[in-house]
Amino acid sequence: MLVIALLMLGLACTANVGVSHDEVRRVHADAALVLSGDVDYLRVGYAAGLVKAGQVKAMLLTGQGVGGDSAEEMRGQAIAAGVPAAAILLETASTTTRENLIFAAPVIRERGWRRVALVTSQSHLARALATARKTMPDVDWIPAPVPDAGPPARARRLRAEEALKLLWYKARGWA
Repeated sequence: MLVIALLMLGLACTANVGVSHDEVRRVHADAALVLSGDVDYLRVGYAAGLVKAGQVKAMLLTGQGVGGDSAEEMRGQAIAAGVPAAAILLETASTTTRENLIFAAPVIRERGWRRVALVTSQSHLARALATARKTMPDVDWIPAPVPDAGPPARARRLRAEEALKLLWYKARGWA
């Protein structure tokens, strides 16, 4: 019964973080931080659009691994989408959401970015945003979610997984 209650609490936290599509369209920030896990390159595509529209000056891509978990792979996607290489920065050591943010923090601080669009999937946003705010409370984080990739059943599964991960992060003091 406790597990069900915790899962429901976590789902409530991840279901809607109060971001309307109008707010997302009005993203204006110093940069976009694109978290790894971008299986269909929706995150990098959205961030590329922000750069090309002049809504952010740069994009910081995170992660090591393959495909959408690789900042290097996402860089190639961003360049193919028309983002100038000079507007793309990489963080290539992280393997988790927490590491994405911890390892991106020095770049964000060195660049003096005060307002950063946090680009991730809708199901991942609550945990990512809570972790970002905990890691760098001095930054104004602008939620910039993209739809979850795949069929609705996958999105439901991701929301359930993220609910548990958010509870784990909160228990550890990471979010």
